[in-house]
Amino acid sequence: MRLSERQKTIYEALKQILEKGEPVPTVQELGKMFGMSQQAMSKNLKVLERADLIVRDPGKRRSIELVEPPPQAVRVPLFGRIAAGQPLEAIETEQYIEVPAGQVPAERAYALEVQGDSMIEDGILDNDIVIIRRDTTAYNGQTVVAVINGEATLKRYYHEGDRIRLQPANATLQPLYANPGDSFEIRGVVHSLYRRYEEGNTAGPGVKD
Repeated sequence: MRLSERQKTIYEALKQILEKGEPVPTVQELGKMFGMSQQAMSKNLKVLERADLIVRDPGKRRSIELVEPPPQAVRVPLFGRIAAGQPLEAIETEQYIEVPAGQVPAERAYALEVQGDSMIEDGILDNDIVIIRRDTTAYNGQTVVAVINGEATLKRYYHEGDRIRLQPANATLQPLYANPGDSFEIRGVVHSLYRRYEEGNTAGPGVKD
């Protein structure tokens, strides 16, 4: 909803008053502050209510409250799907998804859609979206996007002597190993999980188990 300049000014004044913890003004007091009648101020406040900026209790004289803004969304590139089972090629066909800002690391991030059930004991399910912090190193026990001999997988990382163990979080599956001579790299560390509940959503081109 489009606000007039006067309505924007009233809203900003209310924000300052309420954020400072000062007493909530009555409609009459607000009208005096802005040189308008109580009726005119009431009309302006109704516009702010319809714009979901404030809420009021009609039964109380001092009941104006600010409406908390929704969490800011951040656009994150989505690079296809990644296997949480056997290593599969990660298809980097870039799309974008919007996720809450708190789920995205400050560093450059990207997202992958999980395919498979090897990480279910860590709460990572088939079709979940994982938010990845770009990195080339990891600590033991962190869940990483790893590429072995050109194929990508999502597993817990453990450096054991001269080899690397990629451990699934599924008791029915065996770990994968990167041995000397294998091509191995870390493409990022899992930062957070984003689960979509809408039916029929797809994450674009993918790969099959």
